[in-house]
Amino acid sequence: MLKRVTLHGIGPIVLTALGLSVVLLTGCKTETQSRPVPSSSSEAVAVVDSAAVDSVVSDTAIADTAVVDTVVVDTAINDTAVADTLVQSSSSESSSSSAEAELSSSSVTPVDSVPQATVDSSVQEVALEEPQPETTPDTAMADTVMPEAPKDTSLCADAPAAVLCDKRDGQMYRTVRIGSQVWMAQNLNHAVENSWCYMNSLENCSNYGRLYQWTAAMALDNAYGHSAAGDLLGEKHQGICPDGWYIPTDKDMETLAHYVVESNKAAGLATEDVGTSLRKESGWEENDEEILGTNRYGFGAVPAGYRDANGSFAFLGEEADFWVAEETSNGTQAPHWNLYYANQTFSGEFKNLKTFAFSVRCIKK
Repeated sequence: MLKRVTLHGIGPIVLTALGLSVVLLTGCKTETQSRPVPSSSSEAVAVVDSAAVDSVVSDTAIADTAVVDTVVVDTAINDTAVADTLVQSSSSESSSSSAEAELSSSSVTPVDSVPQATVDSSVQEVALEEPQPETTPDTAMADTVMPEAPKDTSLCADAPAAVLCDKRDGQMYRTVRIGSQVWMAQNLNHAVENSWCYMNSLENCSNYGRLYQWTAAMALDNAYGHSAAGDLLGEKHQGICPDGWYIPTDKDMETLAHYVVESNKAAGLATEDVGTSLRKESGWEENDEEILGTNRYGFGAVPAGYRDANGSFAFLGEEADFWVAEETSNGTQAPHWNLYYANQTFSGEFKNLKTFAFSVRCIKK
């Protein structure tokens, strides 16, 4: 039976001494099971094992279960010259006639055709490789494919950035900044219950916007057309306005009027009142005093007229009326702000039944 000697630190070396094979595996300790040695060569192998190997490697631990005619050496040997010494020593020690006779009669396989050792299935023989450094891909050089942004298929997909587009129906509106406020520069034209085009003409809706009962403008139940809505009118009440916009209050209208008065004074136009400055230049009925709108601040008020509580339409071309998010104490009426062609005023002193239908202008939150 051959014994395996383990030497560490050298590359693969095959030592041959009269049929003795020594296999050196770098950095790898391989355990193998012994193979039965033919009876005709067992003694000769024993002579070589003890005489040749033990005399050269005196301090080496001998491993068990070596493969026949193969010795695995993985003890640390710092110089490959030691391997050459093993070969020479093995040759001189094996010169005895008895050993030669035994070895010549044994079936020793030539070194060049030594078969691979049979490895126990419980032990894996792994060829160690130097670990490769991890490489990080050059993200600067890599082709980066950015996912396409989802296409906007809404009604406002192609709307210009400078306009307000109502995503509910695709209606577009000009807007204008007047002082600290941003207003719609056109009347709202979003169709809901209890809203109408003047004289039920779609062309009038295009030119003047729709006319809304108060509850429709506030987006409240019709029951509040005859009773107080109270706390349902929250701060910056959106009502029928698009998202991000709301129905103005009396205070908002007063802020607008005050800014126009002061700006006109600063510009040397003290004689031009608010109503004239907010009215559009055309579309209004002419009068003897020839008070024409200047639309000086871009508000663009148009004479949309109104629809009364009985369903009659009146005053197209003569006046404009705008609901505010206010109501009287008994809840049956609500205030509205008025522009009239025959004077220059812009006044919120008017109140009417909530079942009248007036125009709506929204202000940005």
